Amino acid sequence: MEVTTFSTAAEFLAAVGPTLSRHEAEHHLVLGVAEALAGSAAPNGDLLATAVTDPDGLVAAAVVSGNRPVLIASDRESLAGAAPLLCDVVEQAGRTPSHAIGAVGQVEAFAAEWGRRTHRAPRVAMRQRVYKLTTVDPVPATSGALRVATMEDVDLVADWVAAFEQEALTMVVPQSPRAVAVRRVVAGEVYLWCDPEPRTMAGSARPTKRAIAVNAVYTPPEWRRRGYATACVAALSTLLLTRGYEFCVLYTDLANPTSNAIYSRIGYRPVRDFLMHELR
Repeated sequence: MEVTTFSTAAEFLAAVGPTLSRHEAEHHLVLGVAEALAGSAAPNGDLLATAVTDPDGLVAAAVVSGNRPVLIASDRESLAGAAPLLCDVVEQAGRTPSHAIGAVGQVEAFAAEWGRRTHRAPRVAMRQRVYKLTTVDPVPATSGALRVATMEDVDLVADWVAAFEQEALTMVVPQSPRAVAVRRVVAGEVYLWCDPEPRTMAGSARPTKRAIAVNAVYTPPEWRRRGYATACVAALSTLLLTRGYEFCVLYTDLANPTSNAIYSRIGYRPVRDFLMHELR
């Protein structure tokens, strides 16, 4: 096997994109993060991107941005042979990732190898499922309407980002909720379902050539079980499809059956299960 480390996200995408794009929904996290880095003002300052290949082609690709989790993508059944090579790259770069995310049957090899080297047994922090939507199914009518968040909403969005992270992402290194809110509102990524005041938040993220993700879906407890989240995600998904994306993707926590049921009713179909391993 041969290992290549890339100095830019664009070089990484040029090398692994053609292969990973064959199953773009499954690999949208890696592709979307790399696309975002390639198009950012400072795309490569904290990037670590690598690929393992053999005579048959790409074995595995991995991306680490700053102190975020290691993201691993592969179409192979097992990464037992590639995992030590990926760990070598991460280790030699001086990175100490807190988590690794990858498909079931693949990421376990990386987590086990990293645990062997650090003498810290990895544990599964979250069981996830990636969904794909190409057509929005009819949903019950719900009062209210979707609108994009503006800078006047930043305080509210920051509060909801903090609440969302507290509920859903406690295992990941926290970011400044206000900084996240400002960045995403300025980028036009945050949408609110209002009736007439904001009731639910959802975001668009990681656009690639064919797809875009829906994430950060949050409804305050006092407004739950009224259909707002279903209406919000359905309306946002419809909007994104009308903008020319072939499909939307969405990651869920399998420990939350309510959200999984909501997305299934809208038209999101399971693609593959993923694991987030805590490495520290």
